[in-house]
Amino acid sequence: MAIRKFKALFLFPLIGVLLGCTQNKPEQKTLKIHFPVNKLVLDPHKMEDLYSMAVITQIYRGLLRYSAPGDVMPDLAGSWTQSADQRIYRFNLKAATFSDGSPITATNVQMSFARIFHIGASIGADIDVIEGSAKFKETKNIGDLGIKVISPDLIEFRLSKPSALFLIQLAVTDCAVLPLKKFDDVLDSTTNGKFSGPYKITKTFDETGLTIEKWRADALDSKNPPKTVSYIVSDKSPVLLAMDGITDTLDHDKVTEAEKTELQKKGWAATATELTGEAFVILNPNLISNDLRAYLYSVVNPNEFVQGLEKKTLTPAYGLIPKGLRGELEEPQVAEIKNKKNYVGPMVTVELEYEKTSEIEQKIVDFLKIKWLHPKINLKIVPLSKSDKLARMFQKKSQAVIGRKSIDYPDGYSVLTYFKGNYESNYFQVNDPEIDKALLDVVQIFDPKLREHGYKEIQKKILRHYTIVPLFFGSEASGLWSEKVLSVPSHSMGYHTLPIESIEMR
Repeated sequence: MAIRKFKALFLFPLIGVLLGCTQNKPEQKTLKIHFPVNKLVLDPHKMEDLYSMAVITQIYRGLLRYSAPGDVMPDLAGSWTQSADQRIYRFNLKAATFSDGSPITATNVQMSFARIFHIGASIGADIDVIEGSAKFKETKNIGDLGIKVISPDLIEFRLSKPSALFLIQLAVTDCAVLPLKKFDDVLDSTTNGKFSGPYKITKTFDETGLTIEKWRADALDSKNPPKTVSYIVSDKSPVLLAMDGITDTLDHDKVTEAEKTELQKKGWAATATELTGEAFVILNPNLISNDLRAYLYSVVNPNEFVQGLEKKTLTPAYGLIPKGLRGELEEPQVAEIKNKKNYVGPMVTVELEYEKTSEIEQKIVDFLKIKWLHPKINLKIVPLSKSDKLARMFQKKSQAVIGRKSIDYPDGYSVLTYFKGNYESNYFQVNDPEIDKALLDVVQIFDPKLREHGYKEIQKKILRHYTIVPLFFGSEASGLWSEKVLSVPSHSMGYHTLPIESIEMR
C-alpha cells in the first residue's frame, strides 16, 4: 500500500497535513480542476477573481516570484542589483522565450509595466512608487516613466522614494511579463497567444472550460508535474463532481466529514490550504448613509459570530490584515471606532446580497438578521449566484454585500492598497487622500516594527469610513486532492496562488 504524502513547502508555517493511502497507482492523466464560474479574465492586469488568477499564475510569469518559504527568488530575471539609496534597480533577464519561441526582452518588461499604469490595473496602487507613474498615466509618454531599457536583456526601474516592499511586490502574478511591444497593444489570451509561464493554453476558454499544457521546465517543477490541466466549468455540487471523477480537487470547497470519509476510501487526501482569506460585508457609501453604516459596523462582534460556528480554522477579524502577518488588529484597538450603538435616523431598507449556494454566507446572513434587527431598518435579503454577486460587487452596485478576499502577496500592505483612492479595483469605495498619503509613506519605513504600527493606523483610518465590516479570517475548504495526485505543497494564500508545476502526479 503506497503512502500518500503531502509536503509543507509554501509561504508560512502551516497546520499539520493529513495522510492517505491508495491500493493502486493510476497512470499519469490530465489533472482536472472545476470552476463554478462561466467567465474568466485571462489578463494579469485586469483579473479580479481567484479563478482567473488560478489560471494566470500558470500561463504568465514575472521578473521575480516567491520561493517555498516566501522569499523573493529569480524568475524571468536571473539576477538584479540595487543602488545604495534603494531607488534604482537593474534586472538582468535570463535567456528565455515566450511559448511561440520569440525572445522575452527588456522592452516586453517595460511595456508590461507601462500597461499596468495605462489601464489603471489594481497592482498599480502598490507599485506607483515607480518614478513618473502618475505623470505617465496622464501623458502616455513612455519617456516619463522611470522604467528604462538599457539593453535587450537589462531593464532599469527608478523609484521616486525607497520602498521596503518593492521586490516583494514584483513577485506577484499581477506583475507578469506580457508579449507587448507597445503598452497599448491588445493582449491575445488564446491558443495563439504567447505565454511566459510554464504552461500555455491549448483549448480556448468557452462555456465548458479551457485546457493548458506544460511547454517548458520551471524551477519549481516537481518530479512529475501535471502535463495537462483541464479547467472544467460546472455549477453542479463539487463533491458530486469528485465522486464522478469529473474533478481532481476539492481544495477550495467545503466537504462534510461523511463525504471526506467516502472520498478517502477512493484515495483522496488533504493538505493544509488557505488560512489568510477574509470574509466581510461591504457597505456602499453612495447608497447607505454614514450614520447608518457606523451603526451596522458597530453592532457586529466578529468573535461572537466565530464562536457560534465552532470552527477551529476560522478566527475573528477586527481589521483587514490576517493573523500571522505583521499589522493584525486586536479587538481593543478598534473599540473606539465601534462607538455607534444605536440608529436614530429615518426609516430605511437595506438590501443584503450574498451567494445563495454558500453555506457560510447563509450563516452570516442569519447572524446579521439578528444583529441588524432594528425598528427603523428593513433588512431585505437578496440571494444571488456567485457570478452575479461578484459582478455587482466589482461594479459597486450592491447596497450591502458579503465578500471574501485573499491576500495577493505575503505582506499586509497587499490588503491595504485596495483602499487607495482613484483605482477601479477599490470596490470598498474609500477615497481618502490622507489614507493615500499614509500608504505611500509606510512603504518607505524599513524598520519592521515601525511599519507594523503604520499598518495598524492605516486600518483604523479605513475602518472609520464604515464601508467594510470585518467578520473572520480562514477557510472551511477541505484541501482534498484525488488519488491521481501524490503531493501538493501547502498553500496558505489559497489554491489560486499554487504553481501547478509544483504538484507531483503519481
